[in-house]
Amino acid sequence: MKSTACFLGAFAFIVAQSLLAPIAAAQAPLAPPPTVPDADLRKSVVQISVKWEPRSPLSPWKRETPQDIGGSGVVIAPGRILTNAHVAEQASEILIESSQTSLPIQVELLAIDRSRDLALLGTTDEVFIKNHPPIALLDGLPKEGARVIVMGYPVGGDALSTTSGVISRTEWADVGDGGEPGMRVQVDAAVNHGNSGGPAFVDGMIAGLAFSGLDSAEADNISYLIATEEIQRFLDEAKMGEIDGDSVWNVSCQTLENPALRSKLGVASDVSGVVVISQRGGPLEAWDIITSVNGQAVDNKGQITIEGDRKVALECAVGRFVPTESVMTIPVEIIRAGKPMTLDVATLVRTKRVIGDYPDGNFPYAMYGPLVFSPLSRSLLREVRGWMMFRQSPIAAFVDDDRPSEGKQFVSVASPLLSSPIARGYEVAAGQTVKTINGKTFANFREFAQVLRDLKDEYVIFEFNESGIERIIFKRSEVDAATEKLMDSNGIRRRCSKDVADLLEKD
Repeated sequence: MKSTACFLGAFAFIVAQSLLAPIAAAQAPLAPPPTVPDADLRKSVVQISVKWEPRSPLSPWKRETPQDIGGSGVVIAPGRILTNAHVAEQASEILIESSQTSLPIQVELLAIDRSRDLALLGTTDEVFIKNHPPIALLDGLPKEGARVIVMGYPVGGDALSTTSGVISRTEWADVGDGGEPGMRVQVDAAVNHGNSGGPAFVDGMIAGLAFSGLDSAEADNISYLIATEEIQRFLDEAKMGEIDGDSVWNVSCQTLENPALRSKLGVASDVSGVVVISQRGGPLEAWDIITSVNGQAVDNKGQITIEGDRKVALECAVGRFVPTESVMTIPVEIIRAGKPMTLDVATLVRTKRVIGDYPDGNFPYAMYGPLVFSPLSRSLLREVRGWMMFRQSPIAAFVDDDRPSEGKQFVSVASPLLSSPIARGYEVAAGQTVKTINGKTFANFREFAQVLRDLKDEYVIFEFNESGIERIIFKRSEVDAATEKLMDSNGIRRRCSKDVADLLEKD
């Protein structure tokens, strides 16, 4: 089991828009119900079996070999099952069963959030709904030292497994696939492969969802839960029909502990906070001292205090903020050049940035002879290890930029050159990004496809953003024939994805 990594490998987050209507029923009540006996809790936990068909951004036209994976889940509303995103992502079939079911029941994926590692499944099976009562979410964070019961279907047997321990600590730390932070609860109960998505109960309520842990070589019985506040925000977003993830704010800071730094800034001994390094787009500036975020005081180590005495990273104050149509900013108290002031700072969501992702694995693509192009995604960057950032590429400035894309995308080469006579002598690397086609620029993938469609020149010249990358030149009259042959020899059914088929596919 990887350290603070999900048990089952690649993550994805998607929203199944056509299935979101029933999600309103998944709003788990937060008012504390009467204590539920352990026997009744067991009825709410299910085993999940998934036919996983992973997709790679390096070959966006195909699915990889199917694999069987499994996990656990918990019923949170009639016919609604909560589990991890990494259990349910890119699944062609999801089945659930328990000691109450005679046969496995097929369920639908209603919503999934890779940044919180959460997924919601649904069924209308009346017998299942009758025999699997929902369990309420704990309101707030569980108290440290509280007894916790973890249930699920880990490796080592077929029956429901129960382990117990205590709540060790809570922190704002890595939760999502890309290292996205969220509220995480540490427990010392044993959690193993297959427990993913299973519930942890405190006082008869769901206190969190198991998702990761440390290897036994690093520590004994250190496992992690996704806190119920993350779950509730996920359910609220699913009900609204748009999964955004926790808020972020694009600010880099350093601690205010060093005596020379404090002296340089003229900070009195009773002032605490952090020093701004940078913020893309402002209004915060370098050397500003942040003393409070959304009403919560910041200490010199960059932490805030929640729930009385719990220290967590100050980003928690941003992540917990849920913007509305009327309130889009958070108040940030600062000291600038010795003067206190309050600024309204806009929060952002990672789902709308320039270098986004396709969590369902449906990567857009377009073939043009032996070249395959796709919008640059975070998945592709991970696959190619971001080599192009060291080649004076303009994408480097956007890798950690969470500001809205406003329609901008980079178009990248998605795979190595396919074998064709018209590609003789050329080399390309997956991840390099297109600058121009015959001198024409474009703002995004769809505009790129329009440029390809409208070409009339005898030669087609691709130039790339990264330094030292050779140009690719084809005779336009040879491209269609080469594309057809390559589709046949590589088992590619369509020359492009559906989102640009109206522009590139021949009638």
